[in-house]
Amino acid sequence: MDEYVEAGYNHPEISAGIQEFIARYPFSIDQFQLEAIGQLAHGQSVLVAAPTGTGKTLVAEYAIWLAQQRNQRVIYTTPLKALSNQKYRDLRELYGHDTVGLVTGDIVEHSRASIVIMTTEVYRNMLLEEGGENWQANGRLGLSSLNDVGFVVFDELHYLSDVGRGPVWEEAIICSPPHVQLVGLSATVSNAEDLASWISRVHRPVSLVTHEQRAVPLEHFYFLDGKLHLVQDADGKRVERFPHIGGEAKLARMLGRGRTFVFDEEEEDEDELDADLWERRRKGRGERARSEHVAHETHTATEEVGQQEQQRPRRQRQRKTPEAGELLTALRDADLLPCLYFLPGRRVVEEAAMSSALHHFTTPEEEALIREEVGVWLENLPKEDRNLQQVHALLGLLPRGLAFHHAGLLPGLKVLVETLFARGYLRAVFATDTLALGINMPARSVIVGSLSKFDGQEMRLLTPNEYRQLTGRAGRRGMDVRGAAIIPYSPWEPFEASFQRITADLLPVTSSFVIRYNSVLNLWRPGDVQHLRRICASSLREYQRYLLWELSELHRLEKRYRKASKSGKKKKGAASESALQALEKRRQRIGAFPLSRAGAAELDGTIFALRALGYIGQDDRLTLKGQLLRSIFHPAGIMIIELMLSGALDELSAAELAEVCSWFTFDNDRRLNNRDVIHARLSRIRRELWQIAQHVHGIEERAGLSYTPDIVAEFHGIALAWSRGMTLVGLLKRIDLAEGDILMILNQSIDLLQQVQSAVGQVLDAPQIWEEAPPVMIEGAQNSRTSSVYARRRDEQLRLQRERLERLRPLLGQASASLLHGIIVQSRTVPSMVAHVGEEAVPLDAEEDRDAHGIDDAQAYVGDV
Repeated sequence: MDEYVEAGYNHPEISAGIQEFIARYPFSIDQFQLEAIGQLAHGQSVLVAAPTGTGKTLVAEYAIWLAQQRNQRVIYTTPLKALSNQKYRDLRELYGHDTVGLVTGDIVEHSRASIVIMTTEVYRNMLLEEGGENWQANGRLGLSSLNDVGFVVFDELHYLSDVGRGPVWEEAIICSPPHVQLVGLSATVSNAEDLASWISRVHRPVSLVTHEQRAVPLEHFYFLDGKLHLVQDADGKRVERFPHIGGEAKLARMLGRGRTFVFDEEEEDEDELDADLWERRRKGRGERARSEHVAHETHTATEEVGQQEQQRPRRQRQRKTPEAGELLTALRDADLLPCLYFLPGRRVVEEAAMSSALHHFTTPEEEALIREEVGVWLENLPKEDRNLQQVHALLGLLPRGLAFHHAGLLPGLKVLVETLFARGYLRAVFATDTLALGINMPARSVIVGSLSKFDGQEMRLLTPNEYRQLTGRAGRRGMDVRGAAIIPYSPWEPFEASFQRITADLLPVTSSFVIRYNSVLNLWRPGDVQHLRRICASSLREYQRYLLWELSELHRLEKRYRKASKSGKKKKGAASESALQALEKRRQRIGAFPLSRAGAAELDGTIFALRALGYIGQDDRLTLKGQLLRSIFHPAGIMIIELMLSGALDELSAAELAEVCSWFTFDNDRRLNNRDVIHARLSRIRRELWQIAQHVHGIEERAGLSYTPDIVAEFHGIALAWSRGMTLVGLLKRIDLAEGDILMILNQSIDLLQQVQSAVGQVLDAPQIWEEAPPVMIEGAQNSRTSSVYARRRDEQLRLQRERLERLRPLLGQASASLLHGIIVQSRTVPSMVAHVGEEAVPLDAEEDRDAHGIDDAQAYVGDV
């Protein structure tokens, strides 16, 4: 009881409630957890910033428990559907099936439950769609549907800096009702104070609780020449250094003169280095560097390997990159398994896993249990999909204690891998870095297979935040005394320079906010642009811009006052005091939410584009287009609406309509090997879409906006073939995509079709949209006669559009239904853990086989591995 009193939570009812909650757990509660739940008990919102694995989720569990005591509901948001699914499974086991709901776009289960798990996009869309017109004078939304919600949890809040998802988080926080307590859970970030300050400005006061100590101390190892070398111990002290090692191949490529080393089995002599040429090329590289980051990396690699070149003999032999199986064997000998092996890219992940298949890491008893679990899972898989390549690959690896995990994996296989790993049956899971983003799969050790990653534009070194995220999974609380992070030798990365940079101070979370058409339309008030300016000014982007301006302005004012006080008559520090006073006066004059010039230009450009494209009418009200786009949250919503209302989709069948919508779900610009041939009718749609894109992009260019995403020319044919009964095996033969990618595309196509159908339905069911306009209300008319002509034209156009939408409404439903068969049905069911052997296995709803070949082979494969 003393620790509660010391923390200031000595109110009898609050202390009793906290004690009752804590009594549910068999372990002691950390001080930062106690501080956070105490703030929640006192009615405060909280932001908890702590390393992965330290128990941030316990704070969210207290919010759930407290809401249950108060008969309130809780919304738990996550950035990823996979994380939502896992939280749903975890909380359902704690609170029961009927108490927990799940809403992720493709799955809606118990949406009115007292605890609802959802992706942040779903929560944001709900706020905008239901409350867009209820923004109050103080800049907050009051939603009747959320009146009984006491808490909203934002898990992985550092996603605010994610380019794709970050703006969604900002809108969700800004638009959350003021009565709701927010629970923000974030990995450790360097500017948590700024995040807390921003949330306090735009929503309600939030208490910041930080904790920097890992739950399990971490040691860093370098795997070199077949041995594990301790680089940094659990106390942060450097133990062994490796200067001039690593990065040889990278330097050779940067010098542009081929290899300056040979492999052990080669007998070529190495050329002598020309010192003058070396120096000229080194300087040239520094001048050509495109950024400070690249320049620093180039200089570091050149300097380090240049020094190495002077010290080493003329003939240098390159070390070989260690094989995955070799590294896992070393970890087994060091008692550092199980491990997560992170690599940059799906193909590399699978190849590394398969290269380790000669090794065996399970006991006969464990192998038997794995085979039985796999057999249960296989029975639930649609028959036509049991012969897929990735199914065979995993079935061969799992009994050996190995697996791979990435976004291209079938959803059921992901759950299978996560389940077997959680039960301790697997010794190593090869994965891309997406596995580190929230999925709860702690291990004794983590292997960072590459210190570089491709960020969409270039290969670059991991940031300290990314390295911290990956290694956060190392060390299981209550099981391991220490966790281990292992970096294998690489000829592409000089170790010392790279290690210093990835273990440096964490980078701040920066806003990635952008103004979206859909958001503007949902928050639109005719004649009140100032209302939108206040909302845009509430973004984290504007807050951070304002902080930078304040620092610059404070520096300028201090410099001015110091110059004025050179006479020495003023006291020491008076210049700073005067500057702060002047800054405070300017702050009061500007107001609490200033909008920068860049932000104002973006907002004005967005409104200009919406007017020019006909989504906001001359009377300042939303047109039919504008009403439709309000309910379509997809980035390419404008393209879809333009296609619909142009009549381009009038003659399509349901399957063809599904195909057209699927084009907008693929946004990867990599080259695709696609054997599908588009037929004439769909080719005409593509030509029409190209013209629409040119028109939209032209207006966006005039408005100074980023282009609305267009379709990828090489992507087509998936939805049409699937709706006509082609199996997943058949699709894989036609297009160069992974099984999981195809399922994701088909599921996103269904979601988009249903979203468009809902938008069409809402517009058709709104009588005020279709009311005939009185002649006097038609703008642009010179007299009553021309006014009547305008009115008749408008009414005729509305009649045609209504007929078009009434035909599309059921067709959109048929289109989404045409994709709902086979494994797609299974992937959209509520995810569950794999059944224990001996339990009754309830098969998921899946369409019977259309092309069932190789079933016996797949089942035999399970038994013979």
